[in-house]
Amino acid sequence: MEVSATRNEYRRPDNLAGLGRRLGGQWIDSLITFFVLFTVGKAAEFVGVSPDAVGILAIGAAAAYYLFSDAMPNGQSVGKKLLGMQVIDEHTHLNCNLFQSFMRNITTPFLNILDWIFIFFGSRKRLGDMLASTVVIRSK
Repeated sequence: MEVSATRNEYRRPDNLAGLGRRLGGQWIDSLITFFVLFTVGKAAEFVGVSPDAVGILAIGAAAAYYLFSDAMPNGQSVGKKLLGMQVIDEHTHLNCNLFQSFMRNITTPFLNILDWIFIFFGSRKRLGDMLASTVVIRSK
């Protein structure tokens, strides 16, 4: 039985990013998140923001970077850009949008180890990628 190929047929990218590269990107983005937390906190203290507001601003800015970083231009957070990766929609192959970035990154703080176990299977997708319908590919 022959199956006809259609435009809507799922096509898995052949340039999926490797595990080491993805882990490296995760580490870089985590370091940047802590840098944002520290920098915004210190800047808010310097300009005289109340101590309660300093914490809210710093945590909010760090969380915003972490959750929405994959929706930066070309679906590349800073870590992904440095290591030559990008996040794309698994069906349309368009760059990751804000909603997808949020969905793929919200799982990490809560399901970190469990989330990453899934990456060892054939699709190389962690739980966050499955929720957001995204894949991480090599861009270089």
